[in-house]
Amino acid sequence: MKKNYEQMAEQIIACSGGGNNFLTVTNCATRVRVTYKNMDAVQIDEMKKIEGVLSVIVNDAVQIVVGPGACNKIAGIIQDKLNVPEDPEIAGTDSGTTAVKKKKINIFRIFSDIFVPILPAMIAGGVLQGLNNVLKNYAVSKAAGAGIQAIGDLTAAQVWLQNYHLLDLSNIIGVIYAAVFSFLAIYVGYNAAKQFKVEPVLGAVLGCITLQGTLTTLGSTAGQGGLIGVILGVFVMSYIQKAVKKIVPNAVDVVITPVLTMLIITVLMVKIFMPVCGVLSTAIVNGLMWLLNTTGPFGGFVLSALAPLLISTGLHQGLTAVHMEMINSLGRAPLLAVQVMSNAGMVGASCAIYLMTKQKAVKDACKGAIPTSFLCVGEPVIYGVCLPSGFGFITGSIGAGVGGFFIRLFDVSFSSMGMAGMSAIPLAADGKYLQYIISYFIGAAAAFLLTLVVGRAKHYQ
Repeated sequence: MKKNYEQMAEQIIACSGGGNNFLTVTNCATRVRVTYKNMDAVQIDEMKKIEGVLSVIVNDAVQIVVGPGACNKIAGIIQDKLNVPEDPEIAGTDSGTTAVKKKKINIFRIFSDIFVPILPAMIAGGVLQGLNNVLKNYAVSKAAGAGIQAIGDLTAAQVWLQNYHLLDLSNIIGVIYAAVFSFLAIYVGYNAAKQFKVEPVLGAVLGCITLQGTLTTLGSTAGQGGLIGVILGVFVMSYIQKAVKKIVPNAVDVVITPVLTMLIITVLMVKIFMPVCGVLSTAIVNGLMWLLNTTGPFGGFVLSALAPLLISTGLHQGLTAVHMEMINSLGRAPLLAVQVMSNAGMVGASCAIYLMTKQKAVKDACKGAIPTSFLCVGEPVIYGVCLPSGFGFITGSIGAGVGGFFIRLFDVSFSSMGMAGMSAIPLAADGKYLQYIISYFIGAAAAFLLTLVVGRAKHYQ
């Protein structure tokens, strides 16, 4: 049944204590995220009953899980209806708010708020480059089979692509990928500055500084310290800016404050934060690789089985920086491939629940959630099917673990960030597309059979 997003938005507003109770409204891949002036006026239980709402998670913000696509539309409708800002900094200037408690620092929330706005670009760049890799690998094979030789600056594969008018397309995709991933430090610096209440452009400048090739003259190297260093640098910059503002006269604040702030933080960044975070990033990546290589398929089972729990609580967003450090350091992200097996387990369990249940509401939830999750993102089946069933979440997690076992057995990694399910096939590094598909369907099949057995034993209907 087609969702009425206008109606859902109105019902969410009604359950929120009215339009005047909204501070901010935004969305991520599957959730509408709302901050309120007065949480006591919000009817969470009633909100969960709205048709189309899969789950409601209450943290620093209220996260209303409605699935991909729907979250963008609903958030947009609410913003248009109420003229509610998306940026928490704008909302913070609202003098009409009731007493709002000072938020505790939540590192997972901070990482989420920094990286979630970048995800659409990362997904676009990653998936496109994945498809480009498939195309280029195919071109290499065809060029070799046809005996095509390199011509000038063009490789044999590029000559083949040129003959079929595909070289420009391949190059355009490469430009998109480079535009996203070569300048991630700038995007991360910009978003981190918004989180730490610094002018976003200064955060972007700090991220840009870490990419400069001339850093070698200062004893550092471009990219040293990675994204973790950028985030730490912006965090410290927020305190430097506050300290400078206290001693600078208002008449020259607009000139002196940014000058002193950038000069001080750049010295600290190049001389301290980049080297220290470089060591830290290397230690994190090497430690995780040691864990993955030492534990092998069994470690893959445990890590994949835990992934649905991390995703359901939103803690998986904290791993985004780790995945990016792995891609920057190793050129691939093996931990991400393990995490994505959560999708296989939840889809498999949901298929079994669809087969067993006699409840129309559950069947309708399965019909809407399974195709979406199978193709790209796992939250719909997690919140809409597996968690409500109880046992399906557990059996699905075990199935995910089986998928993770085979992911590590085949040593499958991802070459970039992207979505899950079938959309992740082009992301498989080293051309291990078939190994990824085999691991996925084994995990889904294990979850399906286990859920079926447990469901029958429980007489689930």
